[in-house]
Amino acid sequence: MRRISIILAVFLAAGLFSSATAKDVKIGYIDSDRILEEYSEFQEARSKLQEEEQAYVNEATVLEDVVNSMRDELAAQSLMLSAESRAEKETRLAEKEQELNTFRRETWGEGGKLFTRNLELSRPILEKINAAIETISQQDGYDMVFDAASGNIVFALPQYDITQLVLDELEE
Repeated sequence: MRRISIILAVFLAAGLFSSATAKDVKIGYIDSDRILEEYSEFQEARSKLQEEEQAYVNEATVLEDVVNSMRDELAAQSLMLSAESRAEKETRLAEKEQELNTFRRETWGEGGKLFTRNLELSRPILEKINAAIETISQQDGYDMVFDAASGNIVFALPQYDITQLVLDELEE
């Protein structure tokens, strides 16, 4: 954080104390959280991902119910079962528990189905947002654009906020 502040101070100082022939540095900032909250395509992708996640939650609940049922059945019948029958039921229970754990890992784990799907849905949207930021920056001559949502901007005048311009560009 301190390093970024020092770098920013150097850029600002260079811009303020440059000679008359040097170009002034034009800086703007965006609020990426606001862009994501207000951009309809992102909201649609978020809703779609939540629907898909709910389907996975439902599937996991069914598997959990089966495992719990098998566990309860084994506990209730444990004393009445032969060693061979108990071992067989324990094996089936262990297999079903493994199936549930595999499903959870493949769905919610690192690189899982939801992670991959989130990337598939969000990557094109983030590329559009970045393209809009680049378009606005080039059109209006911004040398640097910072993201206020990342927490690196301690203070900035509202006149340097180009968030609405980016949102307008995205809606075109």
